Amino acid sequence: MESEVYYAMGGGGLAWLAQMVWQRVFTSEGKASEQLVVQLGERIAAQEARLTTLEAGLDEERGKRRLAEDKVHVLELYVVGLQGELRRHGIDVPGPSPMSPGRVEP
Repeated sequence: MESEVYYAMGGGGLAWLAQMVWQRVFTSEGKASEQLVVQLGERIAAQEARLTTLEAGLDEERGKRRLAEDKVHVLELYVVGLQGELRRHGIDVPGPSPMSPGRVEP
């Protein structure tokens, strides 16, 4: 009796496996589904490559921005030093004009 149950289970599993193979390999729906999976995989890979390229570009831009900010900071310190030297010699140094790009509102 037990062996008959195992044979029935094995036969059911074999039928299920055969049906899956038939649907995947021999039917047009299975082939179309497989093609869709391949196309979507290619699109995902292309999107990942674009994302990697964009991230690399952003990292490069951030580096350039930090370098420019460092240069501006050095120039600001230089200007402050020059203004102090001018004041020490009695030369009046006007504040930034309303249109100057470096003006900070109080």
